[in-house]
Amino acid sequence: MREADRRELAASSGDVEMAVLRGWLSSIFCFAGVDEAGRTLGVFGVFREDAHWWCPWLVGTDALEEYPRDVARLSVSLFPRLRERFPNMRNYVDSRNGKSIRWLARLGFSFSGPVPHGVAGLDFYMFWIGGENECVIR
Repeated sequence: MREADRRELAASSGDVEMAVLRGWLSSIFCFAGVDEAGRTLGVFGVFREDAHWWCPWLVGTDALEEYPRDVARLSVSLFPRLRERFPNMRNYVDSRNGKSIRWLARLGFSFSGPVPHGVAGLDFYMFWIGGENECVIR
């Protein structure tokens, strides 16, 4: 797991392994990316937060860092299809996790200012897509 993702999960939930397991088991949509050598690049999922909002998450590995252009191209090309299925998405990202923040911004997410979040009370940004933090019902 990338160190930035480990720090984010520890600050948010306190238990890194359980956070990944809960995300995996609660997601209606979830997959792992692997490279040609069979190394896991990351795990991505979306779970239902409430009647209108979905919660996207991604945990990357160090191997993911070897494919920045491929990840960017794939993300941008697949994201519109994901939005069709999950039009209203939101979650929190650790303010220290610059790569994730840039990736989310490239996909079109909006961000709040820093807010204390998680068990550590560190600064996180809420990110969302689907209106100005309001639901887009389709």
